[in-house]
Amino acid sequence: MDKLDLFKGQIVLLELEEECVIGEILHIGAKKSFVRLQNVRDFQSNLPICGNQDYYSSEIRNIKIIEQSNPSETNSTSEIVSSIAALSITRIDLEDVQQIFDQITAHVFIHQTDIKYHDAIKYLKTQKLIALAMEGIAGGRHATAPSLLSIATTERIYVFDVMWMNITNDLKAILASSKVRRVVHNGRLLEDVLKHRYGAPLGKCFDTLVAHIATTENYDDRNELTIQQCLSKYLNLPSNFFNGTVTFANRPLNDIQRKAAAKNVAFLLTLQDYLVHEVMLESFYRSCNRYGTSLAGGDEHFTSIMKLSKGRNEDLIEIDRFKLNIIKRPITNTNVLPRSRAE
Repeated sequence: MDKLDLFKGQIVLLELEEECVIGEILHIGAKKSFVRLQNVRDFQSNLPICGNQDYYSSEIRNIKIIEQSNPSETNSTSEIVSSIAALSITRIDLEDVQQIFDQITAHVFIHQTDIKYHDAIKYLKTQKLIALAMEGIAGGRHATAPSLLSIATTERIYVFDVMWMNITNDLKAILASSKVRRVVHNGRLLEDVLKHRYGAPLGKCFDTLVAHIATTENYDDRNELTIQQCLSKYLNLPSNFFNGTVTFANRPLNDIQRKAAAKNVAFLLTLQDYLVHEVMLESFYRSCNRYGTSLAGGDEHFTSIMKLSKGRNEDLIEIDRFKLNIIKRPITNTNVLPRSRAE
């Protein structure tokens, strides 16, 4: 368990037994196992919680630091962290979290081909990167009630009620376009439903589940990590961030259901960015940094002159040949396609 100190003014995320809250530390009890927060919000709904709130170690499962601050108090968290699971720093900052929550709140719900639909299609046709998620597809093409198709960009989230309006030709064109890069999680279910239930095959996709498996050594083949588990593992978001009790089969849908669908797609682009640039390309960026500082990092004036001489860029020799952070595992079954794994 990380022994990090908490200080007044830090923004923290507390993972409790049945909820998550985010707020600013106002006070840490000296030799008492509680932390007092101000400007508190429920992290699942992003709704404010009035007044200052005290949370005791007995109800805190995890503390995650969202935003660091300069210590204004010397209070240590040793009394608090001694009885909780973990203390860590999230890999997504407060500004990004708030922006995504704003997008979830402002999502556009579309259930018919009206002006909102045409505005959405016009906007989506200008986008080169989208995230996709679909509700009610647990059985793939055999699912009883495919319900919602959610599409997220870096700025907006659209939730299409395909149970009512089906998947239009405009949406099919966007889903299949070679000009669009798509991000999904566990895309085989999504593609099976789209292709066989709606005649809408997907174009090239980045699958965050595949990225996780390909970069994880000794992965459990029988365990399909959910999007919630991936967000908890890679972005360090709470494990109970999503409301698993929400269903999408009944109509009309309420605001809670629509926001839940928007939330299921909202963090996919951020997750993809982290997997690509912090996991899969980790060694590549390390090589870039080493080469980038190879000239500026030296204090010797004469050495820098020699390095700048024509044909004397010896630092090029030190560049590692590019390799994805993926390790190939020997094939043990000739009837199974090979799979790549990595640390």
